[in-house]
Amino acid sequence: MSPKRASLIVGFVSVTLVVYVYLFITWQLQYVELTRKKRQDFYNLMSWQSRNLTDFIQPDHRTCLICPKVPDVCRDGREANTTIFFVTTSPTNREKRDVIRSTWAQKANPKPFFVTGHIPDSKTMNLLEEEARLYNDIVVEDFVDTYVNLTLKTGFMFKNFLSICPKAKYMMKCDDDVMVNPNVVEALVAKVAGPNKPLIGRLFVSPEPFRDIHSKYYIPYWLYDKPLFPPYLSGPGYLVPGESVQKILEESFKEPLINLEDVFFTGIIAMEKLNMTLQNSKRFFTYYSMQMGKCAVQKAALLHHLEDKEMLDLWNEIWNGKLNCSSKHQGFRSVLSGIGIPPFFLRKNSLDLE
Repeated sequence: MSPKRASLIVGFVSVTLVVYVYLFITWQLQYVELTRKKRQDFYNLMSWQSRNLTDFIQPDHRTCLICPKVPDVCRDGREANTTIFFVTTSPTNREKRDVIRSTWAQKANPKPFFVTGHIPDSKTMNLLEEEARLYNDIVVEDFVDTYVNLTLKTGFMFKNFLSICPKAKYMMKCDDDVMVNPNVVEALVAKVAGPNKPLIGRLFVSPEPFRDIHSKYYIPYWLYDKPLFPPYLSGPGYLVPGESVQKILEESFKEPLINLEDVFFTGIIAMEKLNMTLQNSKRFFTYYSMQMGKCAVQKAALLHHLEDKEMLDLWNEIWNGKLNCSSKHQGFRSVLSGIGIPPFFLRKNSLDLE
């Protein structure tokens, strides 16, 4: 190889290496800065001056900024076999609430209550107040409404259950991108009898905490330093026995808050501290796929990750009573197996209707 050619190759390699090192260092600096901002955003979004839930819930005081009236079913003694639905929502999610009101809420008695906090936008809060007067189904509590404050929101949900319908058989917590089938929920609840009723939902068994700051489910070590979470029910929707709500809420006042409400209330408090039973049900779908058969969807208690139009279309097409989904046409277990539903839905100890 000639000296000139060798010199060109060395020069090219040197320039390439310099560019690579420059890009790598730049990327690292940007990543560090992004991570720092993400971590700062995480801290800023928290409105916690304390990790004691009592300081926010104030169990001995009326705290709601907007409080709905108690429904008739909770006044006349019929609530003993009733499920009360609470939907966690944001002040800005008017369209999602309207979709729920026009779909699955029509099958619920009483109608679901929407639980939220406040945001700095006074126009949105004024509109929310008008909406609350119109529908009498919104609870607004005094905390900043952010995702990392979802544990506070769920704590207020427990508190409002005790003031609205404390003798109901079950309370259901769900998100506003979830479609519920109240008929299936009531059928599941009807199968549960006696004392020490279980919490019901999709059961996660000892998963690892998310330590990536960019994850939606990030939890820092200073909030939770154990290598595994306890078993818990997935947060998009789960059922809590009415008789257990006060016990869970009171016990939660003794434990330091974390930002993952499902882990906190169903795992740490209900399962670990109170030794309550968490019952898996394959009727709780925490995702929705077009590959799912219509009969499988119709027999689900809950579907998660639905856009507004998807929820409207599914409800109008599937829950209008025109599908023939008797067992001789399409059994629920065979439907799930046929479309590749994960094994945890098919556990032998899952609560089912068949």
